[in-house]
Formats: sequence, structure tokens, C-alpha cells
Amino acid sequence: MRLAPSAFAATLAMVVVGLGMAQAQGNSGTRPQLSAAQARQYAYGEVLKYVGDAGREAVDPWDPLTDPLAKGAAFTPDYIVDQGAKADGVKTFNTVQQAVNRAVRDSPAHPAKRLYMLVKPGTYQGLVYVPAATAPLTMYGDGKDAAATRITAKLDASVTGAAYAARHGAQFAQAAPDAQAMYATIKDRDVIGTFGTATVWVRNNGFQARNITFENGYNKDTGNARAESLPNINNVHHQALALQVDGADKAQFENIRLIGFQDTLYLKSPRIGATSRSFFNKSYIEGDVDFIFGDSTAYFHQTEIKSIGDRGLSYVAAPDTHWKTRYGFVFDNCRFTHDGSANARQGTFYLLRQWFHSARCTPYAAVPVDGYACLLGDANGYQAPTGTIARVSLEAVGKMVVLNSRIGAHINRNRPWADWNKKGGLPYRPVQYSSDDYWNNLIKAGIDPVKDLGYAAKPTPADIFIGEFNNQDE
Repeated sequence: MRLAPSAFAATLAMVVVGLGMAQAQGNSGTRPQLSAAQARQYAYGEVLKYVGDAGREAVDPWDPLTDPLAKGAAFTPDYIVDQGAKADGVKTFNTVQQAVNRAVRDSPAHPAKRLYMLVKPGTYQGLVYVPAATAPLTMYGDGKDAAATRITAKLDASVTGAAYAARHGAQFAQAAPDAQAMYATIKDRDVIGTFGTATVWVRNNGFQARNITFENGYNKDTGNARAESLPNINNVHHQALALQVDGADKAQFENIRLIGFQDTLYLKSPRIGATSRSFFNKSYIEGDVDFIFGDSTAYFHQTEIKSIGDRGLSYVAAPDTHWKTRYGFVFDNCRFTHDGSANARQGTFYLLRQWFHSARCTPYAAVPVDGYACLLGDANGYQAPTGTIARVSLEAVGKMVVLNSRIGAHINRNRPWADWNKKGGLPYRPVQYSSDDYWNNLIKAGIDPVKDLGYAAKPTPADIFIGEFNNQDE
């Protein structure tokens, strides 16, 4: 996709011109606008051509809109998943994971071949783990729309490893070894935590999905209301992933639905300080808090992003992009919508807060504890009144740009970009619009970017962390 002509017809009055845009905005709480020249750097072909180590990315052009998946091509399935059919364990299966297991086992014989898995309409209960060893896999539904084929489970971050094993152990008992290994990383935990909750967990480079729903059904039967709205029927809320794209490069999603509340979609790089790429086209993603998060590069095109207003506060995205990674999350020609709830109609929700990943204390503001200090250290930790902050947390800055999109009235008009938690608390970090903000905040915190972190110099011009171009407020 190239930027629409309308993108370049925006009036100069609505655009901050010049490469110093982000620096000029600082921490003022305004809405930094890209120039037309800057916006061109966020065209999808530009964003998606970089992969690898932050600051040293390789150029590997990728054009998913020319792929047969995006063009609506009909596929000949290697595997068919149909709950009502007689399974033969070779081509026809009753569960999605059984078909994935077969694909994993068949992959060594077809290392250069893409495998196609047709999932017939219906609701499929259970987890789906797609290992890295699988040949590039395309999973698709042939129902009238993405809602006709649904893969769903109910796991949240508070579930114990024992309970997880009791629910899902039988599903993986005869799974392909690589899928069993993924299961084994979770089953012995005291609690499974956020990253053990995914309904669909993808490690497969080149994975594709089309016309299908991935759902984490946690709280979907009761709602995700908070105790601030007493009395209510459900005061408990935890992280619960619908889809985790874990280090997989060139993951492509066409006309899919991702259903959840908190942490619906997690996009993880293969390692800290590196990136992989995902592309979402003509899709639908819903949630309430941090429901699109992670550190990889992801492009969202012509996609609806719906904020569910059960809780009094909502953040669409929580990226923790490495500060040297070129791109984080880019939304182009998207619609940011809401569910019409009373909370959403207040107009106080946010597009983003930058995930202060793994931090245990803040060096950015005082905390009301006598003798409080938070100093640079080798690891994150806090034992009142002092703590340490690790480099890895400081450098997880979070990047997001929104282009040519419609932003609903649920989003705070004057300040759509939020701090990470409240000032005065241990998890606090101010929103950082650019590398200038990042650099200056480190210095204010007593951390010298050159002497303490080994940086050569402040980037000139400033790198953009957050920006908008040619958006329309509804």
C-alpha cells in the first residue's frame, strides 16, 4: 500500500513541518504531527522491509498485499479441520491442534512448501500452538465471514500451572514434540502468567491466517468491569491473550478477528534489541487495556480497533519497542472505535502508554518514601527505600504512529498519549514522544547516556517515537 493521495493534501496548518517535529512537542501533552516527508517513511513497504538487530537491521523487502492471501486466492488444503467429519489423522482432523501436529511432522519432507489448513465453520475449543519448526503455514476459514470460524479458550494470568495442565494436558499428550515443548514451558509454573495465556501461540515464520477468529473468552460471558463501579457482577480482571506472535517473522493476517479484554494481541521479537514483522489487513481487534502490545514491528492496515469500555480507563496499545528499532506499531487507514458504553463516551481513553517493561522503580520522579532512590543497575529490583533500574527497561521506549485514520470520540482529544501509570508511584514513566525526550529524561534522572550507557551522541534529527498524520477525529 502507498500513502493515499489525500494524505498529501492535508493543509500545512495541520502539519508540523520539519524533522525536528517530535523534539518541538516534547512532553507538552499535545498531538505531534508528522510532516509529509516524515509520513512517507511510514508507508507500509518502507516499514516492512527492515528486520533484525536494532540499529543494524537488514533490508529484506516484503510486500504482503501482493500475496495470494491478501488477494483472496482459493487454496487447495493439505489439511481440513472439521468437527463433524470422520478424522483420518492424515488430511482430516477434528481439532485444529491435531492438524497442526500433523503439519509439524510433515514439514521436514516439505521444507520449501507452504502448507494450507482449512478450518471449517464452527467453534473450536482448545489451544493452538504452532512451533517454529513448522513449514510456513496458512490457516484459513471458508465461512461467510471471520466470525463463522472461531478458535477459543479461557486462560488468564492467574491460572496455576497445575490447573493449566489439568485443562489442556490431554490435548498435548500426543502432540508433535515441538508443540509439547511449548506446552512444557508453562505447565510447571506456579501461575502461568500473561505469556502462558494465549489461545493461539505462533512461532512459525511466514505464518498466515485468513477469515477466522482467535478468542480468549476470559470474562467474555460476564464482562470485564472493575470494582470502581460497584456493585457489579465481576470485579476480577487479568491479562488474557487471544494471539501471541512469538518471534515469527513475516506473519500475515487477513480478515481476522481478535477477541479479548486485557492484552488481546502480543507481538514479541525473537530477542531483546531485535525485531520481526507482522501485518494485519482488513481485520478487527478488540480489548480494553494494553490490548495491542509488544516490541516487534507491526503494520495495521484498514483495520478496526475497538476499545471496550467495561473498565473506567482504557489504553489501545502498549509497545515496548527498543529505542534503536526503526519502527514499532504503525496504524494506517484504520478506525479506532468504541462500544458506546458510558465509560467510552467520557472521551478519556488513550491510544497508547509506553510499556515500562519489567521496571520495579522509577528514576523519573520522586516517590513518597523517605530516602527513596532508583539508580541504574544490572537488574530491576526494589527494596524500600531504594531500587535499581536495568538498561533493558530504560531502552524499551515504545513507538507508535497513526496515519490517515479515524479516531473515535472515546479517545482523549487533547492528550491521546498517556504516561505509564501515575506520577508518584513506582511504575511511573512520562510519555516520550522522541529520542530527545528519552535523552533529556535520562539526564534529569541522573543517568548519563554517554558515560553510563555508552551512547555516541544524541540522535540528530530526533528519532520519532510517537506521531500522527492526516487523521480525522470523530
